[in-house]
Amino acid sequence: MKDDKKEMSRRDVLIGAGTAAVGAAVLSTGVASFVSNAKASGMTVYPYKKLNVEEVGRIAHETYFTKFCAETVLTGLFKPLAKTVGAPYDSYPLNSVFWAHGGMMGWGTACGTLIGAGTAIGLITAGDTTKVTTPGGRKAVPVGEAIINDVIAFYANESLPQYKPAKGQAKAEIKNQSISGTPICHISVGKWMDKEDVKFFGIERKERCARLSADIAGYTAQLLNEWAAGTY
Repeated sequence: MKDDKKEMSRRDVLIGAGTAAVGAAVLSTGVASFVSNAKASGMTVYPYKKLNVEEVGRIAHETYFTKFCAETVLTGLFKPLAKTVGAPYDSYPLNSVFWAHGGMMGWGTACGTLIGAGTAIGLITAGDTTKVTTPGGRKAVPVGEAIINDVIAFYANESLPQYKPAKGQAKAEIKNQSISGTPICHISVGKWMDKEDVKFFGIERKERCARLSADIAGYTAQLLNEWAAGTY
């Protein structure tokens, strides 16, 4: 029975989770009560204003070449919010997630883009007690977890990278996309390198990861926009 539960959980992430946003059923009050609940509990509130998905992607792509994947995604999301909202985004230590680069200090485990995205989603939605159902109605989870789950599923199931930098912004031209089938960094990178026929330390691989970072930051912004609008 325990093995069955583990397998179901794994399938939720890699197969079914991509439909969670479409079929989500709201079970409690949502974003309006989130702010008041958070303030009442004394926790730090991360107020959210709708993000420009294209701007988020551009910032993430530009940032990657000095900050790598995890800090890059967090920067893509928090830098615009620091301008439109201010505190606490303008003082958040973005480099606190730098360690997650390369699948956590280069160990190739969970992709750092997902660590950056999960950190942002977790902080922004922390006080929201709304729960949504997972595909098939198997369980109800906090909306923040559902959003993170959808980002992971996007990473694992989509042909990536999809982001196209503006003219003159790409460090290299790349030809291929790949489907990782997993959130694991070294598998994701390895499958793409096989298709592109390039080596890990080449500029093509760096450009690919920069574009992938833009994809994950942009998709996260898209889902957070839906959450804030009450349409997630």
